[in-house]
Amino acid sequence: MGTASTPSGYRAFAGNKEMFGADPREALERLLVSLPQEAILPIVILPYNRGDAFFSEAQQTRLFELKSRRETLTTSEQREWEALVEASFEAATYRAQSLKTVKA
Repeated sequence: MGTASTPSGYRAFAGNKEMFGADPREALERLLVSLPQEAILPIVILPYNRGDAFFSEAQQTRLFELKSRRETLTTSEQREWEALVEASFEAATYRAQSLKTVKA
């Protein structure tokens, strides 16, 4: 799934910090180490670079394939890349709206 430049697994983020891990716990532990002790920020952990109901694995794969050749895309491929970027942003919005809020 992921490559060295596009990790897969889980992404944990809080504010402007983000860390990746093979599982949710690893991503969270890496994030906590990077945050200041007194930080009071919501932490979100999501699967990363995997297809889901909002953006398929085939779309994800094609997006990264086109991104890796961005400087040499044909006009048609450029339009496809732009459509995939837009679809990935829409998917992120729908994905976030579908999350349940957990309070500590």
